[in-house]
Amino acid sequence: MPLDSSVTMLSLAAGAFFGAVTPRVAYRLSVSWGEPALPGCAGCGQAFATGPAGWWRFAARCASCGVRQGPSPWWTVPVGALAAGATGASLAGHGWALAAGLLLSVAGVLLAAIDLAVQRLPDPIVWRLAVAVAVLLALAAATGGGWSAYGRALAGGAALLGAFGLLALLTGGQIGLGDAKVAGVSGLLLGWLGWGAVLFGGLLALLLNGAVAVVLLALRRVTWRGSLPMGPALLGGVLLALVAAGELAQVS
Repeated sequence: MPLDSSVTMLSLAAGAFFGAVTPRVAYRLSVSWGEPALPGCAGCGQAFATGPAGWWRFAARCASCGVRQGPSPWWTVPVGALAAGATGASLAGHGWALAAGLLLSVAGVLLAAIDLAVQRLPDPIVWRLAVAVAVLLALAAATGGGWSAYGRALAGGAALLGAFGLLALLTGGQIGLGDAKVAGVSGLLLGWLGWGAVLFGGLLALLLNGAVAVVLLALRRVTWRGSLPMGPALLGGVLLALVAAGELAQVS
């Protein structure tokens, strides 16, 4: 099996696995700002197991009362597999940059699930993700990727952070500061690939979010004064930009 195909298949498997354990983690972290993670089932109050077993569990329902705990794995598993598989196919042969892309893709599914549940993107996840992506890209630069690409990655992250931060201030909360922070993390990886990917990813995020808003307004699911979780659209735009950048690299 060619190397690219092997990377894609392994990425698909990894994405499906992390998509399967996403519901429990998303459930525990889907709380209001400033609140601690849920210590137990919201339905019956049964405390979660301590240690990793309390977080990483495949079942999305409480074993005692049957209350759903987090989003359905019927969407987190295929979306996780698709996101990681597409990332693997686009970044195969990019070394540590591939690891950064896979980390962003699986963490992105978790962030999207939390954003859909409570319309927030927890800072502890986003900042840890930012540090991890920056370190992995530094390793990619040190092992042959080039420090000029790393500088462009940092600049791309700063550009999207600043652009979405400005939009957050101008839109009065329609775009949140959490969205701006995730945009900054995404800009690191997009900047590694090039300024075209940065621009394309940012524009796609806005277009996707706008399209979803129009559909929901037409269905009367939201009002003009309502707000939408932008994390899924932002991360979807990043994924499409990655795929497009990977295709262009293969053609050239």
